[in-house]
Amino acid sequence: MSIVVDSIIKDMGEWCFRVNAPSVVYEQFDNELVAIHMGTGVYHSMVGVATDAFVLLSKEATAAELAEALATRYAATSSEILTALAPFLEELQKEQLIVRVETPKPREPLRVAGDESGLPFVPPSLEAFKDLEGLLLLDPIHEVDDEGWPPPSQPAAT
Repeated sequence: MSIVVDSIIKDMGEWCFRVNAPSVVYEQFDNELVAIHMGTGVYHSMVGVATDAFVLLSKEATAAELAEALATRYAATSSEILTALAPFLEELQKEQLIVRVETPKPREPLRVAGDESGLPFVPPSLEAFKDLEGLLLLDPIHEVDDEGWPPPSQPAAT
């Protein structure tokens, strides 16, 4: 590995990240996770390792913490996983799905949900879909305030 890549991985291992809520909403469906950035209208799909990593990021985590937690579930060392996480985390940042945290919240050690272990390790990846971007941004739900949907307009008196 090059010195530059080693340096990025080292720095990224120390930075803490979290899901960019409330701008980003997500839902997990079995082994797939769909995340939507409400400000851009772009939705993203993640599977496998990427799904587990993103769910862990909802609790705030460093890349090193993610790698350690994922190593308990997947057949790879935390070092191998950390190397694979670097480009994934960079892409999540570029898509504004995660943000760096200056002061992490105290929490229990990270744990991947489920009892399975020794699963094949496939480097995490992110798929972005922009085909619904216009529809998501036009959705009137963006214009709803605390009172809910606007009331229907009353017909004019004749």
